Amino acid sequence: MKLRKYIHKLCCFYASDWHLTVMLLPYINSKIEENSSIYMKCENDIEEKMTVLLNKLDIKNKRNIMNINWNNKVQEDDNDNNEKIYIVSGKNSYIENTNKIIEQYYENKDVPVKIINCYEITEEKNLKEIIKENGYTQILNTRGENNIDNKFKM
Repeated sequence: MKLRKYIHKLCCFYASDWHLTVMLLPYINSKIEENSSIYMKCENDIEEKMTVLLNKLDIKNKRNIMNINWNNKVQEDDNDNNEKIYIVSGKNSYIENTNKIIEQYYENKDVPVKIINCYEITEEKNLKEIIKENGYTQILNTRGENNIDNKFKM
């Protein structure tokens, strides 16, 4: 499938569900402030971890973050013209299948879509292989969205 110009993909790597939750929270908070629509597609349910973390912090958009529909279907996501941000996390096969569904759904729609594929680093593939195989040019980490520099390229 040819990727439309409106779909942009980034990668992210995490060691545990807690690591993923802590890393994503500042990003989600900032994107909510920009009125982006955020959708979680997680192989492992991290909602409970996000609730625990949010209850320990004084954060401006706490209610909006908890109102994210953590397990919604793609077809339910298209209710506004805001930038759509899909955070997809899990094993490689789950990420590939979920990406196909999102890409097919938005194939003929003219809305900006960002897909952030978050890989568990406990898998056998190394980071450089994942980056090269998927052609990623940006990575999400604790500093936000960043261009991938030469230390990740092969």
